[in-house]
Amino acid sequence: MQAVNLRIFRLAYWLVRLRWFAILGIVVAYFTAINFLHITIWTLPVYIIIAFLIFLNLISFSLLKFLQRSNIKKSLRIVNLIINFQISTDLIVLTFLLHYSGGVENPFIVYYIFHMIIGSIILSTIESLLQTSLALILVGAMTFLEYTGILKHYPLEGFIITNMYNNLTYLICTGLIFVTTSYFVVYITKTIILEARKHELAYLEANLKLKQKEKIKNEYVMRITHDIKGHITAIQSCINTLHNKISGPLNVQQEDFVNRAHSRLGILNKFISDLLNLTQRKLQQKQDKKYFDLKQTIEESMKITENYAIEKEISLTKKIDTSINEIYGEQSSIEEVLINLLINAIKYSPSGKNVTITAEDAGEAVLIEVIDNGIGIPEGETGLIFNDFYRASNAKNITNDGTGLGLAITKHIIESHGGKIWVNSKPDKGTTFSLLLKKGK
Repeated sequence: MQAVNLRIFRLAYWLVRLRWFAILGIVVAYFTAINFLHITIWTLPVYIIIAFLIFLNLISFSLLKFLQRSNIKKSLRIVNLIINFQISTDLIVLTFLLHYSGGVENPFIVYYIFHMIIGSIILSTIESLLQTSLALILVGAMTFLEYTGILKHYPLEGFIITNMYNNLTYLICTGLIFVTTSYFVVYITKTIILEARKHELAYLEANLKLKQKEKIKNEYVMRITHDIKGHITAIQSCINTLHNKISGPLNVQQEDFVNRAHSRLGILNKFISDLLNLTQRKLQQKQDKKYFDLKQTIEESMKITENYAIEKEISLTKKIDTSINEIYGEQSSIEEVLINLLINAIKYSPSGKNVTITAEDAGEAVLIEVIDNGIGIPEGETGLIFNDFYRASNAKNITNDGTGLGLAITKHIIESHGGKIWVNSKPDKGTTFSLLLKKGK
């Protein structure tokens, strides 16, 4: 409902912008006709019409701004009236403008059709038909009054040679064509618009149902995963007792079984923790965002992963612009992202290689990159690695302890901060993960 309300205001503002373009178009057409085409046009009415349009547009814009600050529900009917008034007055102004510049002889008479199309897009079927009828009444009245001599005809001297306004056959044929074309345009436009709105509503309804189902699914997964985690923790406590030989010594076969169980439980526990983390983030509506020191966060992430890099004989380096300072976001989540990317880079790099993290100023954002010289990602799989539970095919050959959720969590965190994440990789040459994070709110 809120989206529909905002749409009505957007359409009203759109009409205001169109009128500014129309005013500019009148000015350009007038000066071109006078100075370059040497067409005779009575100047005073054109100036009055331009001034009236400017005044009308300023009033419409001010009223819309006032209504937008007021109670929107009460304002919608008034906004709809403003839209109808704008279109009606535009038709009346167009009629006066045409009357003082050739009447039906003026080729800009086709601009009535544009107003009919705009009305069909914005207004209801009845309202658009009423506006079309008003346009036809106005052009018909102008034609009749000029033809009978009740109103003076102002010819476009220097442009029109034959007085078409006084040719009854021309007027009747042109009038019939104009009337039938006008209603046909409105019918076609309204049919297209109504079909488009039906599809839009169906899409919005389907999208809402999907979001509701996604929420139910996530809540279910979180409850089940939480319960499983409790049981796993209890089992792990018992296994730890055996693994640490607190309950007494084990023979070789027993120790082998316990070690394998201990290792598998560690992998399972990590998987459950990642799944809980991702599910909670999907359900979480609010984040504790504030300004924090990005440089310090990068350095802290490197300290946390430093021991792992030393164990694998990986060189961990950084390159941070001196201008990098504070950015707005959830510090703990960004740190989690950096740690996850650094650990992945170290895990999938052979000993003796280098892992680098860089941060550079990108205007209103900061570009962070984690670069490694590791195994890379196979061609055709870079677009899949951010999906839930997905692991690159060559990563499985290195280790089985990955959950396939780390990069999904990373992507969710970055996007929840209004940022972007992408990857460039070449098999056996290395991978670069790039993050673009906004500095401010």
